[in-house]
Amino acid sequence: MPPACDDERLLLAARHTGGWRLRFVEPLEQAFGLWRVARMRRRLGLIISTAALFQLCFMLLDAWLLPAEIFEGSLFLRGFGLLLLALAWPLCRHPGLPPPLALHLYFLAFLGNALVVVAFIGWCYLNDLAMRYDGLFLVLLFAFLLTGLSSRNLIASAWLVCLSYVLLMLWLRGAQAELYYESQFLLCAAVIGSIGSWQQERGQRQAWLDQQLLSLARVRAEQADQRTQRLLAAASHDLRQPLNAMGLYARHLQEQASDAQTRQISQRLAVSAEQLGRMLQSLLDYTRMSLPEGGSPQWQDVQLQPLLARLMDELKVITREQQEAAELQLDCPLDYWVRSDPVRLERLLRNLLVNAWLHAQARRIWISVREEQQQLCLELGDDGRGLLEEAGQPLRSSAGLGLGLAIVRQLASQLEHALQVSSAPGQGVRYQLRLPRVAARSPETGNSQPGQLPMQVLLLEDDAASREALAGLLQRWGCQVQACANLAEARRALASQPVQLLISDYRLQDECNGLQAIERLREQAGRMLPALLVSAESSAELQERCAPAHVSLLAKPILPARLRQVLFSGLLRSA
Repeated sequence: MPPACDDERLLLAARHTGGWRLRFVEPLEQAFGLWRVARMRRRLGLIISTAALFQLCFMLLDAWLLPAEIFEGSLFLRGFGLLLLALAWPLCRHPGLPPPLALHLYFLAFLGNALVVVAFIGWCYLNDLAMRYDGLFLVLLFAFLLTGLSSRNLIASAWLVCLSYVLLMLWLRGAQAELYYESQFLLCAAVIGSIGSWQQERGQRQAWLDQQLLSLARVRAEQADQRTQRLLAAASHDLRQPLNAMGLYARHLQEQASDAQTRQISQRLAVSAEQLGRMLQSLLDYTRMSLPEGGSPQWQDVQLQPLLARLMDELKVITREQQEAAELQLDCPLDYWVRSDPVRLERLLRNLLVNAWLHAQARRIWISVREEQQQLCLELGDDGRGLLEEAGQPLRSSAGLGLGLAIVRQLASQLEHALQVSSAPGQGVRYQLRLPRVAARSPETGNSQPGQLPMQVLLLEDDAASREALAGLLQRWGCQVQACANLAEARRALASQPVQLLISDYRLQDECNGLQAIERLREQAGRMLPALLVSAESSAELQERCAPAHVSLLAKPILPARLRQVLFSGLLRSA
C-alpha cells in the first residue's frame, strides 16, 4: 500500500513531537482522518449489529420484567436508538459522504444510543421504579473498547453521559448519599476511560506514523530497485554487444586460420571471450536475484531426464571444442518428474556443471537421480579441486569469479530445494539436491543432430559488429543469411525471398523490440515462422513473454555451441 503522505520531513517531525496533543499538522491530520474513516467503515457492520443486538435483548427483558405502562414508554426510547443505528449504517458507508461528516454521524449515533439508556433510567424513576445505573457502565465499556472513536469524541461522550445522568437524578431524586456514590463511581470510570483512550490514540497515531514511514521507505526501495534493474539491463546490453561480436569473430578466426600458431591464439581468445561472458552473466544474475523484485518462481512439472541430457550434451560440445578429455555420466530414468521452475532449475544445474568443468578443473562429472520417499535426490559429483570447508568456496583458478556456488545457493533457496554440499580439497565435490516428485507424464522424444544447417535465415540485428559476426558464423554452418539492421530492411528481405528462420536481437533502435518485430514479420509471411530471440536480458519475465509467442530465447554473449544446439534441437525441426 502506498503511503498516505510522502513528505518524510512532516512525518519525522510529528514522530519527534510524541503526539501529546493528539493532533498533527493539517496535511497529516487529513491523511490520518481518511485512514480512521476507512478503519471505521471496515468495523461498522460489527459495531452496529452488536449495539442493535444489545438494544433488542434489553427490549425483550423489559417486556418480561417491567410493568406494561413502563414497557410501552421504553419502546419509544429503544426504538429511537435502533432508528439511529439503522440510519448510521448506510450513511456512514456511503462513498460520497465526506470523511469528517461520516465520523460525526458515527459519533452521534453512539451518543444518541447512550443518552437513550440515561433517558430509560429516568423514565423508570418517573414511574416510581428504581432502575439501577449499571447499564451506564456497559455503555462506557462499549464506547472505550469497541467503537474506535477518537479520544476527543470518547471523552466528550463519556462525560456528557455521566453528567446527564447526575443532573437528571438530582432533578428526579434530589441530593441523596446514594446518588453521590453512584456519581463518584461513574465519574471515576469516565476518568479511567478518558486516560486510557488518550493513551490508546497516542499509540495509534505513533503506529500510523511508523507505518507511513515504513511504506515510504518501501516505495523508495522499490524505486531504487527499478533503477537498478534498468541499469542492469542497460549495462547488460551495452557490455554484451561487443563481447558477443568478439566471441563470434574469435571463432571465425579460429576456423579460417591456416597455420597452427594462429589457430592456437584464436582458440585461446575464443575461450577467454566465453569465460568473460560467463563471468559477466554470473555477476548480473547474482545482482538481479539479490534484488527484492527478482521475481517469484513459475512452478511447472518438469521431466528431469531430457533436461539433464541436454545440459550434459552442452558440456560435451564445450569439452570437444576445447579439445579436452572428459568423462560425463548420466543416470536418470525417463519417468522422473519434479515440481519446480524449469528456467531456474536449469540455471542452477548449468552453474554446477560449468563450475565443475571450468573452475574446479574436473575431468570426470556424473549425475545420478534416485528416489527417496516422496522426493528425488539428484546427486552431481566431480573429481575436481573441491571446496574449502571453512569458506564453502571453490578452489579455483583465475578463470572464475567464484559466483557460481553463490548463485546456486540463491536459486536453491528461491526454489525451496534442499541443497547439501560435501567436499574436501583435492577430492572433488558432491552436491545433493532434493526435488519434490510428481506423477510421470508421457516422455518427450528427441531428434538426432544433423551435421549442417541448410536453411534460409533472416537476421535482424542493429549492432553492425554483432550482425556481421553472427551472419558469418551462420553462413559457415551452411545457412543462407539475409542480415538486416532494422525492421524496414527485414520486411523488404522477407518480401524478396522465402525465409525458414527468424533471428532477432531484443533491443532494437526501431520503435519496436525484437518480440514485436518477430510478430510483424510473421504477420507479413502469413505463417508462424520459427523464431529465435537473442538478448542481453535473460530475465524470467522475458522468458515468460517468449513462451506463449513460440519464440526461443538465447542469452548474449552467444556461445556457438549453444546456438548450434538450439537450432538443431527445435528450430531446425520446426523449419
